[in-house]
Amino acid sequence: MRNMRPLSIRAAVMLPVFLVLTLTLIVIVFTINNHYQSSSRFVGKLLLTDYSQGIEQDLRQYLENPFYANVFVADSVAAWAKDRNPTPQDIRNYLLNSYTSLFQAMPHMQVLSIGVDARGDYYGYRKSDSGQYVLMERSDDTDRALRIFDGRTPLSNVIYQDGDYDPRVRPWYIPAFNREQPRWTDIYRDADEVGEVSLSAIAPIQINDKVWGVVASDIKLTAFNQFLSERQQKLGGALFIVDSEGRMLAHSGQDSPTNILHFPGVPNNSVLNNTIRNISDDWPPAPSQLGQPFYFKIADQGNFYGTIKRVDMAAPFQHDWYVVVALPDQLLLESLLNQQKISVYLVIAMALVGLMVVYLIIRQLTRPLRDTAEAAAKLASGNLTYRINTSASLREIAILKDAFNNMSDKVQDSFNALRLQVRQDNLTRLYTREGLLEQANTIRYHAPNTLVILGINGFRNINDSLGQDGGDQLLCTIAQRLTDLADGTGMLVSRIRGDEFAVLAPNTTNRTQSEALVNQLLSLFKRPVKIGNDEVLVDACAGVVFGHTFGDAIYEGLQHAGLALSEAKRSETDAYVFFEASMQARVQEQSRLLLELHHAVQHHEFVVYYQPLVRLVDGRFCGAEALVRWESPSRGMVSPAEFIPVAEQSGLINQIGMQVLEQAAYDTVAQIEKGVWAADFQLHVNLSARQLLSADFIDKLQDVLSRTRLPADNLTLEITESQLMSHEQLATSGLTKIRSLGIKIAIDDFGTGYSSLAYLHQMAFDSLKIDRSFVHSMTENVTNQRIIEAVVAMTRGMDVHLVAEGIETQEEAIRLREIGCHYAQGFLFAKPLPLAELPTERVTDKLPTR
Repeated sequence: MRNMRPLSIRAAVMLPVFLVLTLTLIVIVFTINNHYQSSSRFVGKLLLTDYSQGIEQDLRQYLENPFYANVFVADSVAAWAKDRNPTPQDIRNYLLNSYTSLFQAMPHMQVLSIGVDARGDYYGYRKSDSGQYVLMERSDDTDRALRIFDGRTPLSNVIYQDGDYDPRVRPWYIPAFNREQPRWTDIYRDADEVGEVSLSAIAPIQINDKVWGVVASDIKLTAFNQFLSERQQKLGGALFIVDSEGRMLAHSGQDSPTNILHFPGVPNNSVLNNTIRNISDDWPPAPSQLGQPFYFKIADQGNFYGTIKRVDMAAPFQHDWYVVVALPDQLLLESLLNQQKISVYLVIAMALVGLMVVYLIIRQLTRPLRDTAEAAAKLASGNLTYRINTSASLREIAILKDAFNNMSDKVQDSFNALRLQVRQDNLTRLYTREGLLEQANTIRYHAPNTLVILGINGFRNINDSLGQDGGDQLLCTIAQRLTDLADGTGMLVSRIRGDEFAVLAPNTTNRTQSEALVNQLLSLFKRPVKIGNDEVLVDACAGVVFGHTFGDAIYEGLQHAGLALSEAKRSETDAYVFFEASMQARVQEQSRLLLELHHAVQHHEFVVYYQPLVRLVDGRFCGAEALVRWESPSRGMVSPAEFIPVAEQSGLINQIGMQVLEQAAYDTVAQIEKGVWAADFQLHVNLSARQLLSADFIDKLQDVLSRTRLPADNLTLEITESQLMSHEQLATSGLTKIRSLGIKIAIDDFGTGYSSLAYLHQMAFDSLKIDRSFVHSMTENVTNQRIIEAVVAMTRGMDVHLVAEGIETQEEAIRLREIGCHYAQGFLFAKPLPLAELPTERVTDKLPTR
């Protein structure tokens, strides 16, 4: 069915006027000639409904304007902060500019704030009663405490401080962060020095499909009281806002409700109190009751009309609010009482004349509005230069016209500024990634070209040592070198992210030319960079795509060059890597594997195998290392070498590790209670650095020990020395906490390249597991044998146990026992086995007892 054509504004205005005038004529004539009492109630209802609808519409605009402005601020902040790392001062300036420009016409909007998720930073401006903007902030600049100042900057005096404040747990932050949608909050009490009750419009700031933070615009309940009070003063009576639970949120009385109660009484206000008594017994109202009048009488004050109107919002407004209006009938019907006789004679003639006059006036007045609507449509279609030139005869319409033209100017200016920010990197003045894509789409090269992404090796460490300013200076120097090289060549240079630059070079006809170009680009990084009084040497690697990577193909080219750069960073020998299709296939396979790993974690598809730990002196089974295996429904038994790196990178290793630990603990307790394993049996479980560095790991570890009833001294956690060296300071603290629980620590893969007596002296551990690479060549390589003997002597002096891994021959086991090694594990004794297949006592006859 075809949609009906919308009415023009002239017809939309004239039709209600015509209908109202006609209906009024009929009603007045009928009621005067028949019964005044029935007509009085009808007219009273009409006026009351009109008044209540006006209040409801005003309230809707009162709430919707801050809501949509808040969404605009969230989107603007997301676009502004996407490709930068804004400082607190940047955020303050941006927030204050947004407040003073967008919310100037909304005096009831009293706080505009931003909560940042990464560290719980908070920035806000509150408008005081005097109209001044007051800074509220929680950041490193405020020592991680919420501070409220008496001015716009952190240099102002502090009037309030809360050291425990965290915006991420506040009622205005959590709903937007979890649902990732703009919305209104529930009523809540502020956490500042005043503690007022507020309602907030909130919107998430989404950057790269992640919630970066939340923008909130607060309206105090006292503002709603002022809103109702201003309208009540025009006609008298009583106005209040009630929610579906009967809680009075605001009323037109002199005193604001400081507590949100179920239909509380209002001192010295009989109209409000009588209105409450008439509606509180049957709350919330049924749909059929909405808009219907009710009547009551107050001694010495006469009869009153009342009605209830539900607040219908276009914006997402999850609350059921109702506006209750009560007006004296004398106010509504006084004009009828005084003019009922002459109205019959005059109203018809006046209505006809008035209708004609109104038509002419409306026709003249709506012409600028029609022009404004047409201009808005042109602006929405992208014509930012269109302006309204029609003259306006009324001040409000002239203001509307000027405001629209000013808005168009500002939108165009903002668009131009935003486009420049999107296209040009603020630090280096190179193209951004978006600028490179836009520029490349306008170029058509006739010969193959080369796309190179260059990344600085170890830039984070360089930035930490030089400081933010030094790191920025380094990037600017590299950018200038690239610009100088590209000058006059037709090459496009951009900074696509932090320490990565992209170069699109035209007319490289073969791979030899591409390689020469890449070497030339890499040589720019090898020249020393002067930072202050120091010279810094940096190194870089590159990912390269050779072919036709202009136009629409630039998007895929950047993706492929990024994959090649990742391969170059992983390589220990290649400074640059050309993209190959197999790289993308590996990434896709890793993505599929990660998805299946999530499913495996949820459905507990991981099983625990055990490899015996053997006491070399008698060959007895004294412990076991728990090893994870994945029984995938689609892949079968998956090797840990395939899925552990992906689990480590994605963070799923935390959940997998806890599942393995819990199952192994249950198995160990059961075997000990059955008498199958000795009471001092040692369960060894591997621990990743991600688990160790997790903030709640110690709590989860204690919870597993508590639920499984595994004694702490039966558990040994193994961590590789390479992981320890990568996170030495944090790991040392974590290991100390673990040992304080009575759990033992083993350093795994000792001797694989990171060994240092210094860190052995600092670390708290109970045993060393020497890597199998030393054991396998021990019988043939005297040097390796001497190394093992030295390690044995060292562990004896440190009073820790030594475990040899990878024992495969009887000769290796006997020799290790002779030089004093305590324990061993390897295929000589047993491969990793399910629990049911493990031996119970002596695990091998190939190791004679002494």
